[in-house]
Amino acid sequence: MAAEDDASAAYLGATGPAEGVAELAATPGPGSPITKVFVVGATGQTGRRVVQELRANGFQVRAGVRDVRKAQGLGFALDPSGVELVTCDVVKQTAEQLAAAIGDAQAVICCTGYTGFNPAGFGQVDEKGTINLVNAAKRTGVKRMVLLSSLLTNAPAVGQADNPNYKFLNIFGGVLDHKLVGEKYLRASGLTWTVVRPGGLSNEPAGTVGNLVVAPEDTLFGLENDPGRAISRDTVAQVLVAALQQGAAADKVLEIVASPTAPELPRDKWFAV
Repeated sequence: MAAEDDASAAYLGATGPAEGVAELAATPGPGSPITKVFVVGATGQTGRRVVQELRANGFQVRAGVRDVRKAQGLGFALDPSGVELVTCDVVKQTAEQLAAAIGDAQAVICCTGYTGFNPAGFGQVDEKGTINLVNAAKRTGVKRMVLLSSLLTNAPAVGQADNPNYKFLNIFGGVLDHKLVGEKYLRASGLTWTVVRPGGLSNEPAGTVGNLVVAPEDTLFGLENDPGRAISRDTVAQVLVAALQQGAAADKVLEIVASPTAPELPRDKWFAV
């Protein structure tokens, strides 16, 4: 169950900011509407869909990738007029360097997630990396930050510590625990934020997986009695982009799955939970 971009799932986290990551004062302020978005993890399976969805909705994109040359070799920069590739590594770069990568983007969508075999990687990418990115976003004064997380990040706190899905996802590297630390740091940052927690990520199109089902924070647990347990990455990308367009998405955690039997939910109702 649960998921983020290219990692296996989500996070819980009961600790504070990662050691050595300085908190920066938020500098939000009035200005022009969001026209340019910085996407972190832009070449991941979900990230690339987010870039496509942003362009389909008329946004300019700064696509954060660890290796610009590799991304170009993959044919990623197919829209040079609307997508700019920039180097971004949330673990290795400082908050100052990440702020430079964000540049003049007015919003950030984070689709990162550790996918390697070293258990320590989850703490580096999904916890410390997220904190580093939040600090960079605060430094630039972006209007909105959207974080892709996972169901079950907060499982123990809501009586789901014995949930088999939580145990399975969290057993390797405590991925759900680290993810929750990142969520909490964003929520306390002073930025306008949205956290999206999807169920199991599917590469199948929405027509195959089913229609979007939305729920408030800590109500979906990947159980058989849930309205759904998986969701198309295409749908996830649509929700992440919609979070920048809808006032109801501000400072909200949204849990999402899909079901073939669910009625189609109007886009303007996605965050009305």
